[in-house]
Amino acid sequence: MHDFFVDRLVHAVDMRKLLVAVSEKAESGGGGIHGVRQTQIKGGNAANLAHALATLGRRTLLITHTDEQHRSLLLHPFQGLPAEVRTKPLPPGLTVAVEGKVNVMLGHAGGAGEFSPTLLDEDDWAALRGSRVVCSVNWAANAHGTELLAALREGLGPGKTIMLDPADVRDRADHFREFLRLTKRRRLADWYSLNEYEAGATASLLGLDVRGPAKTCRAVANELGVQVDLHTERCSFSSDGGEVHEAKVRWVKPKRLTGAGDVWAGAAIHGRLAGMSEEERLGFANTAARLYLVAEEPEPPAESEVLAAG
Repeated sequence: MHDFFVDRLVHAVDMRKLLVAVSEKAESGGGGIHGVRQTQIKGGNAANLAHALATLGRRTLLITHTDEQHRSLLLHPFQGLPAEVRTKPLPPGLTVAVEGKVNVMLGHAGGAGEFSPTLLDEDDWAALRGSRVVCSVNWAANAHGTELLAALREGLGPGKTIMLDPADVRDRADHFREFLRLTKRRRLADWYSLNEYEAGATASLLGLDVRGPAKTCRAVANELGVQVDLHTERCSFSSDGGEVHEAKVRWVKPKRLTGAGDVWAGAAIHGRLAGMSEEERLGFANTAARLYLVAEEPEPPAESEVLAAG
C-alpha cells in the first residue's frame, strides 16, 4: 500500500532546452510548445511495486485508492496476474514527470496524501496478517504516513516484516526526522528501500557523517537497527548494519526513468522471498530494473526474462 498516481511522462531529450523554451514562451505571453513527446501511464510507488511483484509471479495484494474515472487505468495492468486490487474512494494523485538524463516529478498527492489507517477494514487487516511482507511506500506524500506505519506495527505485531520505501523525503525533512526518532524506539519498519538521495537525506537527519553509498547503507542500518537496501545508477547495496553486500549495475541507455526504482524494489523483495543470497538478490533486482529501463513499453519483466538476461 498505498498510493496510485496518474503519471504523465514528458520526454525531454535536453531538459534545459525544454525549460528555456517554457520560460521564453511564458515571457512572450504564453502559447503552445509543439513536438514534446508524452505518455500517460498508471503510477505511484505502491501500484508500480505491486505490478512488479505480480509480474514476477508473486501473489500480491494492492490496497490503494482511485476514483471511477481512473479505475480502468489502475486495474488493466493487473489483468491475468496473481494480484488482488482493493481500492478506497479517494482520487488518484497526479504527476507530470519530465524525463531527461534525470527525472523531475511535479506531483499533486490527491488521495495519496490522505491515506490514513482508518481506511483499512477487517478484511484488509486479515489479509495483511496473512502476508509474508507488508510494504508501506511513499511516506513522503502521505500526511498520515507515520500514523499508518504505527497502526501497522500495532495491528500486525513485532514479528511481521514491514518494508518501507519513504520516497523523496527532502521536502518533509523535519517530519521525517521525527519519524526516524519514533521508529528507533518502536521499530515501525524492519526493512528500508532507498535510492542514493533518500539514503543521504536519511543519514543526514540521523546526524551521521558518512560519505559514499556503501558506508551510508551500513551506517543507516546500524543506527536504526534495520535492513537497508540502497540502489544507485552504478551499484546496489544491502546491509543489516554489519557486512555490506553489493552488486554492480550494467549501464544502459534508458527509454524512461520513472518507475524503475519500484521495479528494483519488487525484484529485491522477490529475491528475498525466493531465498537468494544477498549478492544474487541485488543482481536480480539490478537486472529487472535494467530490463524495465530499456523496454519498449513501461512494463516490468517476468521472472523468466530476468533470469535469462542475468
